[in-house]
Amino acid sequence: MVERWAALARRLDEPGEQRPDPVLQFVLDRLEPTLTVLDVGAGVGRWTIPLAERARAVTAVEPVEGMRRALQDRLSSRQMTNVTIVGRPWLEADVPRHDVSVAAYSMYTSPDLPAFARKMEACSTRLCGMAMRIPAPGGVIGELSEAIHGDWHDSPNFIVGYNALLEAGLSPNVFVEPAAARYWTDATFEDAIARARRHLRLSGGQFDGLITKTLKRSLVKTPEGYRWPDWMRAALVWWEPGNA
Repeated sequence: MVERWAALARRLDEPGEQRPDPVLQFVLDRLEPTLTVLDVGAGVGRWTIPLAERARAVTAVEPVEGMRRALQDRLSSRQMTNVTIVGRPWLEADVPRHDVSVAAYSMYTSPDLPAFARKMEACSTRLCGMAMRIPAPGGVIGELSEAIHGDWHDSPNFIVGYNALLEAGLSPNVFVEPAAARYWTDATFEDAIARARRHLRLSGGQFDGLITKTLKRSLVKTPEGYRWPDWMRAALVWWEPGNA
């Protein structure tokens, strides 16, 4: 598993791999060199490093050891010293207040999304932002969810997340990336099965037969790997603390 995250980090650092990200750019455009940023669920640093290049300091909260190692390696290779890594789950992490807090696709595994958002708000003075995926209707993950769990559900995403925040009393703004929709591509078929398990929150392989049959029918083999038909776009749900 550690090698998996290291490989992801290496791919991010390949020339031309970092595509334009309008959602990240929305946040970067609102940063100043004097500000501090809290990156919740930082992963291997897809957002952490660009944020640290723009802000005075960044705190990266990441509970997965392999991701933390890959992030630290990327920071060390750049000689970046303005990032502090906290190795705890967000709802258990003890962090000071920052000017800005962001969570890029990292709230999906939280058992309590409103609590996740409220803690971000309590730790921020200027802006909170949560990047979420907008799923395609009728996608493969939804099909599998209906077969396995009994209802159509495409992981916690913008539709689910925004409504959960509204029900919790927040009324945040929304920025949707203007770019064309993107598609997942997994290097191997086994990676595609692992992706399905993650989105469906399956801890074991009891449904691998169904997943394999469905993915063999649905995925498209390309030179880059196995492409999913589920398109996606990204949205940033954002608000100013105390004004949502």
